[in-house]
Amino acid sequence: MDVVETARRLWRTRVPSVVRERANHVRAARREAAWRKSRDLGDLRRMDPFSTWGSSRGGPIDRVYINQFVEKNAADLRGRALEVMDDHYLKRYGTGVTQIDILDVDDTNPRATFHADIVDAPNIPDDTFECVVLTQVLPLVYDGRAALRTAHRILVPGGVLLATTGGISRIAPLESPVYGHWWHYTSMSAKRLSEEVFGEGNVEVETYGNVLAATGFLFGLGLHDLSMEELSVRDPAYEVTIAIRAVKRV
Repeated sequence: MDVVETARRLWRTRVPSVVRERANHVRAARREAAWRKSRDLGDLRRMDPFSTWGSSRGGPIDRVYINQFVEKNAADLRGRALEVMDDHYLKRYGTGVTQIDILDVDDTNPRATFHADIVDAPNIPDDTFECVVLTQVLPLVYDGRAALRTAHRILVPGGVLLATTGGISRIAPLESPVYGHWWHYTSMSAKRLSEEVFGEGNVEVETYGNVLAATGFLFGLGLHDLSMEELSVRDPAYEVTIAIRAVKRV
């Protein structure tokens, strides 16, 4: 008989029920104390965040929102599609995608189909993609309008741009020295800028976040610290992530 199963049988048959109840109560109390300790954030009167993005604490808070947005619009991921730097979201959600292209300004990226700056990418032909995915790219692009014009140009008529951008956020420590971290958008600025390129009525913008999510994100908290129920509350006054869906009309 398995040693663990033998121990469990002896525990059930040889140990008095009153002892078992007390032991189980102690174990439950210890588990509760451990859980509370893991949730205890201590004194927030501090100058240093708990981590950079929350990656060491279960994953970044904003990635939950980006995943939710792309998954919600997974039907737009179809045909030939383009993503910047890698194909993470197209691979994860793009069941209708038939061909994936990757755009990267870094010419050392061996997986990139196109090496170009999205602000000016003449080597990408017009009217090519059913979908373009830009997650967290716009804050790192100084001329956001030009980036959107490129996305519009390379989409086929009826094609869709899915883009996300940070609202309430820290400065990107790795990307800013290389690309610059130029903008923190709001839903209003994201919508107006996108409509200037795609036209009024062709752009939908939604926001994700609340005061707890925004505060936690700035402090470098992660998914181990906040529950999905807490993250799911949306308060338009606290825009952690701003999501754009823009359609190139026929």
